[in-house]
Amino acid sequence: MARSSLPRGLPWGDPWRVDDLGFDLEARPLLGGDGDLRLLCHERAKPEWVAVGIVADGWTVPSGAADDIDWRTLHRDGPPLRVHPRRRRVRTLHLVSRSGPVALAMLAEGEDEPEVHAIADGGAEGAPTGLMPDALRRLLGLSTPPCPVPVLELWAALWLGAVAARTGRRRRGPLGWDDVAGLHPAVQLLSEAGLDGRDAASQIVFLGRVLARCRDWDGLHMIAVTGSESPGFLPPPDVAAWADVGMFARLVLRHVEPLWSSRRALRGRLAPATLAQVDAALNAWGLDPSPPGSVAAGHGTAPPAEPED
Repeated sequence: MARSSLPRGLPWGDPWRVDDLGFDLEARPLLGGDGDLRLLCHERAKPEWVAVGIVADGWTVPSGAADDIDWRTLHRDGPPLRVHPRRRRVRTLHLVSRSGPVALAMLAEGEDEPEVHAIADGGAEGAPTGLMPDALRRLLGLSTPPCPVPVLELWAALWLGAVAARTGRRRRGPLGWDDVAGLHPAVQLLSEAGLDGRDAASQIVFLGRVLARCRDWDGLHMIAVTGSESPGFLPPPDVAAWADVGMFARLVLRHVEPLWSSRRALRGRLAPATLAQVDAALNAWGLDPSPPGSVAAGHGTAPPAEPED
């Protein structure tokens, strides 16, 4: 923290006057999204910094009113919180100290005092996750929590996304099971290698498991860092090299349609028997395609607010 006063363009409320606490503050505006991530990944924490943080304006809703968010990936099943009928504007502060403990403050519209939460344990386990929480930890060289989504689900989501895209463009009859199985990334890799994939339909569960072993999150991380391959869902090499595996996995999932969303898109596009075979494969992999908010879908701990787009 270098400068002794806040820049004029940063509208802080009186409850959060950091200079009253005796700290010097170095601040800069962020625009939001991946551009900020590219900026932060080339930053290095200065030795005198004791903490880094971010202030963001957004929306919050009452507890239980946002059950349609998949908290593993932060994908939302429905309109954003800013159009929710019970929304409230909120300003949040997320602060991470150099040793890892986290402080979260949320000041809702109409309130005089912020709601403050502290996580004293500096370890990665249980720390908040997301684009900026992960980035703040990496800026200090701290590890981020592991990603709860198995890589097997990533490959299944890419598979169903490809099937949904193909059926959305198709004007003739629905795809058969052989065609559907042929769109799995494992089968596509076999074809690119010049290997025979004619038995893929009967071996799709086995092939999916093999792909998940050969290209797990660590393997994909290395591919992204080296730039040896360039699938569109991988972050750029400089961002991948800066992220650890947990953050990297969450970055990948931000750009992939969730499994539950692609599975829902297949309703009415595939014959019932073919759709049953898709579900049988997902079940064999131990994957749940239920949308967030349904009885079968599980959730983690919800963050207090959703930033504005």
